[in-house]
Amino acid sequence: MTTRTTLTKRWTRKTTTMTTARAPMVGHEVLSKREVGGGEGLGGGRHRLQSGRAAGSFGEAFQAWEPVFAVVQIGSHQFKVSNGDSIFTERLKFCEVNDKLILNKVLMLGSRTQTVIGRPILPDSAVHAVIEEHALDAKVIIFKKKRRKNYRRTKGHRQELTKLRITDIQGIEKSEGVAVAA
Repeated sequence: MTTRTTLTKRWTRKTTTMTTARAPMVGHEVLSKREVGGGEGLGGGRHRLQSGRAAGSFGEAFQAWEPVFAVVQIGSHQFKVSNGDSIFTERLKFCEVNDKLILNKVLMLGSRTQTVIGRPILPDSAVHAVIEEHALDAKVIIFKKKRRKNYRRTKGHRQELTKLRITDIQGIEKSEGVAVAA
């Protein structure tokens, strides 16, 4: 605990008491906030130790399915997607709601056990998606002004978007260590 005395503008004393939090010490080893579980503002809530082992290190090898992700290119943008994700892309012309799409520009596929990187794309992989809706983005205001010239122009713009829901990712094999429901 530290005490600081400062003088304010009217020459009155102002005393503030500050407490400094220290990391707990175990023997001679200093634990960081992430290991202790403190520092909630710093993202410490997700990285707590559970009974002496890292969170998620045991028991997850027996899942019935393995999470798979893909990096797919749509237009000039790249998205990291997995099954069930919803993404907003620029408006896809000539597509209606509930149309099924096959995105074949897959740049990378990965799972917990393996990762495949394309050069530049993977030839035998595809991401299946369904168009959920066409929407407009939030309004962006463009304001132009030249000072002392009485020149002011205001213009608004709303970008057209398409919402896609990823239904399936193909091109990565199931590993032998993962149990498959028959």
